[in-house]
Order: sequence, then C-alpha cells, then structure tokens
Amino acid sequence: MLCPYSSDELKELRRVLDEIISEAGRRSAPMAVDDIIEKVFELADHGERDPRKLREAVLKTAA
Repeated sequence: MLCPYSSDELKELRRVLDEIISEAGRRSAPMAVDDIIEKVFELADHGERDPRKLREAVLKTAA
C-alpha cells in the first residue's frame, strides 16, 4: 500500500492542517507550514486522528 490513509482521512487531515495554519497565523506563532504538516502527519502516523488533539498538540509546539 502506497498511502496508509483513506481518501476521507486525507480530506480530514487537510481540513485540520488548514485550521492549524490559520490559527498559527492569528497567534503569530513562529511555525513554518512544512513543520506543521510534518508534525500532523507524525502524530497521525502514530494513530492520532482526533482533530482537536492534533490541533492542540501542534499549536502547543509553536508556543
């Protein structure tokens, strides 16, 4: 299998990424988009799929 995520999971991860990027911008958090993407997929690769938990974990690293 080339991609461990279903189409629906990828759509949800994209939505979460967009929210995190937007929130980081509003907070003026010094976090590059590439770093946000890497962190979200790192967490997702380890089984985290809850959008709230993903958002909190990533934004916590930007604080």
